[in-house]
Amino acid sequence: MRNWLTAVALSLPLVAVAGDNTVGGFYVGGGAADVKLRFEEGGSLDWTAGEVLGGYKLNPFVGGEARLGYGSQDGVDLLYSSVYYRTESANDTAKTYLLLGYTLGQLSEDGETADLNGFSYGAGVGFVLTSRLNFNLEYRAILDGDFDYDGYKENVELSGVSLNVDYRF
Repeated sequence: MRNWLTAVALSLPLVAVAGDNTVGGFYVGGGAADVKLRFEEGGSLDWTAGEVLGGYKLNPFVGGEARLGYGSQDGVDLLYSSVYYRTESANDTAKTYLLLGYTLGQLSEDGETADLNGFSYGAGVGFVLTSRLNFNLEYRAILDGDFDYDGYKENVELSGVSLNVDYRF
């Protein structure tokens, strides 16, 4: 993970100087994510989660974004929310972007809950459908951090691939 974070940190200035012809502003969207929770001690859980997102581009290159995701599989519910710093480079056809942030989450089963929290990062590519509508494909480590259940802590990684659309105002 440290190598990935170093690569992201080093690439932020490169993304910020790339060409762009879009403007800043608000955007909203939604989509689906295929996510997997991997435990450090072994074992994993899988979900298909629905996500809603919203953000603001401060300028053509940087902005902030918030996401809310929910999935349920075999009686285990996953709920997470993420906040990101987002860098973006775009032209009339496509865009690339990086996400760096933090995620809080919760697993629930039969009234029992466990908390999840940790850093989040990812990269994506988007394709311009219209001047305001984009289709995005991305990979994210949605959460790289701690699983906490009744005093028991373990390192976990919640990651996945997502498809979403966003509408820019």
